Amino acid sequence: MRTDLLGDITASILAKALDATAARHKAIANNIANVETPGYKRMFVSFEDELRRALEENSNHRVRERLARLTPIQHIDWYSPSRPDGNNVCIDAEIADLVRNAMKQKALGVLLEGKIAMLRSAITEGKR
Repeated sequence: MRTDLLGDITASILAKALDATAARHKAIANNIANVETPGYKRMFVSFEDELRRALEENSNHRVRERLARLTPIQHIDWYSPSRPDGNNVCIDAEIADLVRNAMKQKALGVLLEGKIAMLRSAITEGKR
């Protein structure tokens, strides 16, 4: 499936970032669901650093190549302190992450909607 709306890098970045927030939301929900599970280790998703590296490429073609391969990566947090039962989920931190992620997802959605509205406007103006 093509996610770059007629080759537009900005729309492609927004779509990839929305994919990352969806993956992060899933990891956070899983952490919250397992807050009382003995031995459970929290999950987290990395994406932004790889996106930043992709955007630092010096050619438009290489940026597009890196973006096409870019996916959010889920990790297990082995390093955060654990409770005596081995679980390292802090419900307060997860709720804060959930809210932060939801706000980011909403902002990305609004930006992508604006991008689509600009394209729609350009298309309809061309028909007049």
